[in-house]
Amino acid sequence: MGKRTFQPYGPYKIDLPKGRRAIDDRDRNAFWQKVGGEVPGLPDAVGCYIFAIRAGKGVRPWYVGKAEKTPFKREVWNPRNLNIYNRVLWQVKKGTPLLYLLARETQGGKFRKKTASKISDLRFLEELLIGACLTRNKDLENKLQTKFLREVSVPGYMNSDTRGKPPKPVSALRRLLED
Repeated sequence: MGKRTFQPYGPYKIDLPKGRRAIDDRDRNAFWQKVGGEVPGLPDAVGCYIFAIRAGKGVRPWYVGKAEKTPFKREVWNPRNLNIYNRVLWQVKKGTPLLYLLARETQGGKFRKKTASKISDLRFLEELLIGACLTRNKDLENKLQTKFLREVSVPGYMNSDTRGKPPKPVSALRRLLED
């Protein structure tokens, strides 16, 4: 089998009226009109998505999800996700909410549509993205699939508190994996 491509789109700004720190149906509808106008078919595609907030000098991821059995336009804004996004927006107070979309493409380069079956490469990518986002934000809202990512420790590489000069094996492993 050939490559399994997830094409990145965004970041898309989630426009909120000044002073409002919650996303509602009006924002959702305006968002998909904008996205669908820029990239026809993207709202109906499946793939992974990342909710993030840009503030100050950088962007911080807050939630990673997958749209598999429903398209982006339904999954990204489902009631559970809206609760997560709105809780984060109230907690963070300042910043611009963003959404990154990674759309699964077919071998022919078209958007893959929803399916009743599980898409194993999509699930793999979601877990990979959760791990990467956890390194950028330990307060990532994802709870499922994060137990080992939060608890396994490899000194000098993952979830370790190494102070001072690391032992040679730790430095050698770090060079192997990070350089």
